[in-house]
Amino acid sequence: MTHPTRPCTTPDLLALIPALRRLARRLTRDPTAAEDLAQEALLRVWIQLGRKAGIDDLKPYLMTAARNLARRPRPTTLALSDAPEPSVPSDAPGRLALRDVAGALARLPPAEARLILRQVTGGESYAQIAAAEGLPIGTVMSRLARGRARLRQDCGLPESGPVADYLTRDDAA
Repeated sequence: MTHPTRPCTTPDLLALIPALRRLARRLTRDPTAAEDLAQEALLRVWIQLGRKAGIDDLKPYLMTAARNLARRPRPTTLALSDAPEPSVPSDAPGRLALRDVAGALARLPPAEARLILRQVTGGESYAQIAAAEGLPIGTVMSRLARGRARLRQDCGLPESGPVADYLTRDDAA
């Protein structure tokens, strides 16, 4: 005579966790690996329950899942010092440098920052900027020079080098 099976529930699964952990410790002999194995087995069974899979008897199903997972070869891990170098250089130093330059621009007086941004982003000449801003060309040149000097100082660049050098410096990060 067959017994009708009732659907497995979360409390049924939770009640099996202590037995699953004991089995995982016996299979791995390592507390950390045992915890990982138990969690992976629970996750697999949880997914099956979510798919409404017909699991007749939850305990043997869960324990078999754990045994099968324990038999699989584990991926080898390397110490970070032994890991190969990335094949693509990180863009993090450049991003950090840009963040620093943006911060330095934000600390400039608004008139200087606006002129620098016009020249850098628009590629406008001194005369074009002066005409657009309604300023004498000497004032534009003076504000741009002061703004560049403040940017160099804020970013720790030498007085003679272009601000663009900051983006290629090794110690910018």
